[in-house]
Amino acid sequence: MPTRFQPHLYLLNANLTSRILSVFLLFFLSACGTPNLNRNYAHNYPENAEFEQKTATALYADAFEHIVHYYIEEIDASRLALAAMDNLATLDPEIDIIDAGSSLTFTYSGQAISRHSYPSTIDHKAWARLTASVISEASRFSSPLRRATGEQIHQAIFDGVAGELDKFSRYSNPDKALTYRDNRNGFSGIGIRYVKEKTGARIVSVMENTPALAVGLQEDDIIIKVDGTDIIPLPENEITKLMKGPKNTTVELTVKRPNSAAPLIYKITRKKIAVQTVFYKRMGNIAYLQISSFNKQTPQNLLTKVRTAQKEIGDNLLGYILDLRDNGGGIKIASVTSADLFVSSGTLSSVKGRNPESHDLDVAKSRDIAKGQPIIVLINANSASSSEILAAGLQDSGRALVVGSNSYGKGTVQSINELPNGGEFRVTWAKFLAPSGYAIHDRGIIPNVCTTNENYSSADDIIHRLQSGTLEMTYHIQKYVLDNPSSGESLEQIRASCPQRTETMEIDLEVAKSLISSSKLFNMAKNNTNSTTSELVN
Repeated sequence: MPTRFQPHLYLLNANLTSRILSVFLLFFLSACGTPNLNRNYAHNYPENAEFEQKTATALYADAFEHIVHYYIEEIDASRLALAAMDNLATLDPEIDIIDAGSSLTFTYSGQAISRHSYPSTIDHKAWARLTASVISEASRFSSPLRRATGEQIHQAIFDGVAGELDKFSRYSNPDKALTYRDNRNGFSGIGIRYVKEKTGARIVSVMENTPALAVGLQEDDIIIKVDGTDIIPLPENEITKLMKGPKNTTVELTVKRPNSAAPLIYKITRKKIAVQTVFYKRMGNIAYLQISSFNKQTPQNLLTKVRTAQKEIGDNLLGYILDLRDNGGGIKIASVTSADLFVSSGTLSSVKGRNPESHDLDVAKSRDIAKGQPIIVLINANSASSSEILAAGLQDSGRALVVGSNSYGKGTVQSINELPNGGEFRVTWAKFLAPSGYAIHDRGIIPNVCTTNENYSSADDIIHRLQSGTLEMTYHIQKYVLDNPSSGESLEQIRASCPQRTETMEIDLEVAKSLISSSKLFNMAKNNTNSTTSELVN
């Protein structure tokens, strides 16, 4: 298997959540996010607080307004509210909301309780009041609703709303939202990743340049107490809360270390932690850089790692491998700025949506820090969103070759609305385009050199076919279809030209190293338009 530096601890989408480890403040963003930086709500709703109608009205009005204003398709508040109320049945199946066209009837156990006339379809505040009023009324009849906390009810309401939107629009409760913000912006902590086990919290890794590393915490240490509190019976979120705290405050950890007779005590001063997303390793005279996600610090960290490689390898440096496999995305501007590090001119990406505020064109402004040396980008089926922006920007500009399999094809941008309860609702508000103009959504990035073709048996086989002119150059298939829309080739045929693969295979790395090690091979892969391609698309 290829060299990997950190476990991939982030969310890509719902069907990948089984891959996630329970970790200390490390659930990475799943979408290309554009945070709403104008909000500064405190997390001031107690976790177990009861449902309160006035508070809920303000919360729902805020969410409805944001969705109606920003969602990529036109949608009115009435549709959101009706879906929200209908989803109360997930808390109590006896609740039923009957839509009569101009009014709704609330029934319980089959008995009509009340009827409510509809406000204007575009009056989000009135629909929020109606939603909160129906919930309060339903609580008088429903024991499950009375037992539910306010946050449980809000979750059901927003799950109903999300059901009317695309699969990348969703609500995050206050705890999850706080974690996402920490990973976007940094957080005050000690700098470890852990997995909760029966014997305590086992440290998976210690982040570089953090208080935990400075005091000597090590991988596989088992934390058993935090400030004297036994954490073995506690869930992960409670352990995390104990470890977190204001900057420059102290936390005491009691740790069991393998082969150590007695527990160790560490007193650690918390500081601002920026989650490391870029990991460098020298591979001979090649700089291998794995980017696991995109947060605010990623571009600067990438620049620092490139400078480290240049200093370590010196004049013998042959080129760079940027490994974006299993990179589920992150903040859009971070991926664009990362691309700008290597591209000296031209378009990097563009964004278009229904709302004019979403329109954006990103153009290269910097000098190429790699000074024209070869770059290979590795992708797989789990490379999504912001990682696809970076891959497309480098590929379409001619600055890099892409190797691997067809990527995920998540080409949408989310606007992140921080809600009054400290939660977040992220709404898809735009689609981004590759520099050459094609929409990445549902298409993905097609590699220059595909490693998943069933006809290829090994990296040596791929290189031999490249040398002999018989390698199917999948990127050129895509370019041909884009330039010749009447060719009859379908999106499915383009994607099928390089089947998706979720695994991180050694063949990707072997091919990349071979291409960088030979300028002749690199240029052949970059410029190849062989007969095999022509036969496939004609």
